[in-house]
This record gives sequence, structure tokens and C-alpha cells, in this order.
Amino acid sequence: MARKKLFDIAEADTGRPAYEPHRPADRSQPSPLALEPAVAHVAEQRRSPRRQEYREGKRAVMFFLSEEAFSQMHVLLARQGRKKVQALMEELVDDWFRRENAPRVMR
Repeated sequence: MARKKLFDIAEADTGRPAYEPHRPADRSQPSPLALEPAVAHVAEQRRSPRRQEYREGKRAVMFFLSEEAFSQMHVLLARQGRKKVQALMEELVDDWFRRENAPRVMR
């Protein structure tokens, strides 16, 4: 059985314009941000997004679920009226700590 050809470079989209790298602005005139320090401060705040309060002082843990388990989890959360997976995961970790006789840090 022959393998199906997935991509042919000859048939690639050639209608798009070629990539042009960003050109730095003309530095002969001072930037508006240099003239107004308050505006520069606001621009800096926009660049660094604020973390949500519930993330402060915490570390992320990630794992993968099958599609069926993911769907079932969300159905159960909806039935229980929970709003976030975060609360469920904190409860599960707290229960695991309790079963292992470890100090419970989730409150």
C-alpha cells in the first residue's frame, strides 16, 4: 500500500507576501514615551500581565487526561455547581495528603 503524500512544497501557498523583518523606528526624534514618564509606566504595566490572586505563591502542576475523563470531570463539576477545576484539584490533593497522614496545607 502506497503512503499518502501529506504535503507538496510545489503546491504551497505562494499568494502571501514575503516575510519582512521589523525595521527599527527612526531614532532622530524622541519617542513619545520618553517625553511622558507616566505613559511609559502604563506601557510597562501592559507588557507584564498581572497574575491572578489565587496563583500568588503557588506552583503549577500539569497532567493529561483522556478525552472521556476530561469530559466526565466537567460534567460532574457542572452538576455540583463548581466553577473551577482549581478548587477540585486542591480538594483532591488535600484528600491525598490526609490519606497519607501528611500535613494538610490546603485550606
